[in-house]
Amino acid sequence: MKAAIYCRVSTEDQQKEGTSLQSQSEYCLAKAYDLKYEVPNDLTYLETYSGLTLDRPQLKELRKKISEGEVAAVVVFSPDRLCRVGEDILSLAKELKMQGVKLVFVKEQWEDTLNGKLIAFILGWASEFESAQIRERTTRGKRVLVDRGLLPQGTGIGLYGYQWDKQKKQRAPLEFEAKIVQKVFSMIAEGHDTYHVAKSLNEKGIPSKSGSKWHPLTIKRMATNPAYIGLTYFGKTRREGKKLHLCPEDNWKVLPNVTPPIVSKELFDKVQKVIQRPKIRSGRPLHDYLLRGHIVCGYCGSRLVGSCLNHLYRYYHCSGARPTVTRSRICHARYVRAEHLEGVVWGKVREILENPQVVLAELKRRAEEQEQQAGGSSSIDLEILKARRDIRDTENQEKRLITLYRYGEITDDYILNEVRRLKKLRKEAQDQLDRLHKVKKQAEKIKNAEIKLDNFCQKVQQNLDKCTIEDKRLALEALDIQVTVTSERIEVQGVIPINFITIERTSA
Repeated sequence: MKAAIYCRVSTEDQQKEGTSLQSQSEYCLAKAYDLKYEVPNDLTYLETYSGLTLDRPQLKELRKKISEGEVAAVVVFSPDRLCRVGEDILSLAKELKMQGVKLVFVKEQWEDTLNGKLIAFILGWASEFESAQIRERTTRGKRVLVDRGLLPQGTGIGLYGYQWDKQKKQRAPLEFEAKIVQKVFSMIAEGHDTYHVAKSLNEKGIPSKSGSKWHPLTIKRMATNPAYIGLTYFGKTRREGKKLHLCPEDNWKVLPNVTPPIVSKELFDKVQKVIQRPKIRSGRPLHDYLLRGHIVCGYCGSRLVGSCLNHLYRYYHCSGARPTVTRSRICHARYVRAEHLEGVVWGKVREILENPQVVLAELKRRAEEQEQQAGGSSSIDLEILKARRDIRDTENQEKRLITLYRYGEITDDYILNEVRRLKKLRKEAQDQLDRLHKVKKQAEKIKNAEIKLDNFCQKVQQNLDKCTIEDKRLALEALDIQVTVTSERIEVQGVIPINFITIERTSA
């Protein structure tokens, strides 16, 4: 029988503390052999990732193999190496059991019993608590380094053009990458835009720091980074989830002697002027495209954009049918004649606008219906607050249960039953919250459509024949028109059911 091995660490520091991927792998392999399992090389999964999430590349691959029935058992060094959240451990254990896969831990005894599940939950909760303490200690440690004028980073990919010196807590220039940085700045100073710079690097086969292709936004970030002239800041950004946010300048701290300059200040300043220079536009575009922003490709889902051939013939074409600086062509959709397509769509929209009062009445009815379903707009907000409070309450109750259990105030059976009950209540509250948000968003969308359509009707009055393209676009926006097109099919949808599909040839 085949067994898979899963090993995880969070940072390089953990590897130094005796929980390295190599040591975990050796222990897991020995355990698997003791249990008479075979461990193929392709079923050994090692990764450096946080245990606070299940969204991990190697764990995803392992779960895929399990679902395909290729694994009889999974061997992990300890529960906290699998997950640092108790609920996640129980969730994975249940998933493995349903697949007929045995979960084996090297460090702790594990049994598929109530007591075993409880132990896993407690260990997971303790690991989660420990992770919070580690984050807090790490933050304090970083602040100490910053106060000494040292940069407390350097465990990630790092800044292109440099390598990180862990002992000195400084960046050291890399000759080849430094020349690429200088070339990028020189090209932009000469008038090349970021798109052509990225394209040039990709065509020459020069990889970025992560090994991927260059993107114009990556080039722009490089060209505006003052670190390349020796200015290093700490506290400039903060991370929330996967997003970075710019902090107030009062929080920034300049760290001298951390990053040696590889670009002159004169060249850097010249590049900033080039990048900040407004793009020259020749007034209004020569051709208007009514459906701009309202139309997508029925094959790949990419947006359709307008183009003009020989300065005479207007078309819409799929943006996925053209290669970009980072990807090749992904769609083979043909050009669509603009006059024909716009005529078909506007004709249908006009049929609706011939009786604006009917449309406005329908929008008003739908808005009132949405509010009545949730007990009124004020009631929706109160219900949202209540659902959020219910979610917080279940989380707080769960923490109190864990505390009582640790002090021996409650039994194993009692805490397991309560945890299941609280988990069910939390899921119900989260489902209710998601539903309320959806209802509120739809009600606001209908109200906005009612206001926009009313403004449109007042502007054009009774004469739809004299509508300008701006008037028509206002109508499309008011009705939230979305058009999906293939070479033989046009589908029009809006904030109220239009139910319009036509089958005819649309391509050039």
